[in-house]
Amino acid sequence: MIHKIFLTFLAFSLVPFSVISIPNLDQSSLAQSTSTNISFKPPKQGTPKTTTGAATRDGQTCLNDPSQNKVTTQAILPATNYGLTLSSRPEFLISKAKMTAKRMLFSLKGEDGELVYQTFLPFPSETGIVAIKMPSDAPELVANKTYKWTMVVICGKFLRPDSPAIEGWIQRISKSPALEAKLHSSSPLEKVAVYGENGIWYDMVSDLNRLRRGTSPENQAISKAWEQLLKDQGIQSVEPIARIK
Repeated sequence: MIHKIFLTFLAFSLVPFSVISIPNLDQSSLAQSTSTNISFKPPKQGTPKTTTGAATRDGQTCLNDPSQNKVTTQAILPATNYGLTLSSRPEFLISKAKMTAKRMLFSLKGEDGELVYQTFLPFPSETGIVAIKMPSDAPELVANKTYKWTMVVICGKFLRPDSPAIEGWIQRISKSPALEAKLHSSSPLEKVAVYGENGIWYDMVSDLNRLRRGTSPENQAISKAWEQLLKDQGIQSVEPIARIK
């Protein structure tokens, strides 16, 4: 069943999304060694036949200062634009420059191109990482199916053919008994490493981003792991500012 939500920015309160600060985590949960190796191993299964199209991993224009002429929005994705998740309603991370846009259009399609879900979201004006969580009324991702998600930034009142857009691919997988046991016995940081070892990109970056937000200033190991992960995938790092969920 196709779920479509077409709302204006002023009527956005009807949609179960809100902008909140990312909560800090209990530092005691990070007591285990931060020397845990954090790296991403791409999944063995093949990526979708098309990983880029009219939209790409980064978009341009909509800048507060148009003369800068640089990438304004970038998905936090591996170089293939493809990753796995264990979540039925995952979180998507993007980094963005300071822009004039007030909202964006988020779409989710099946690999065959069929629209699964679509909604307008508010677009924070400041620079940072935006975490976009699928709401409870969105259809759950089906295990072992691949989806393409797209975000189109609306610079003015309406969508335009040249509106900056980014896209990525995601596949939900089921936990094997071995993986479930390993995650159950792992610390929060060790879970991030387990996700990376198994190609579970979306859960990996979502958890690592939250962990680094809860890190004390004198403990920089997790932040360094985050920076290195983004660097390895060719992603420009910025500080997180908001979550949409």
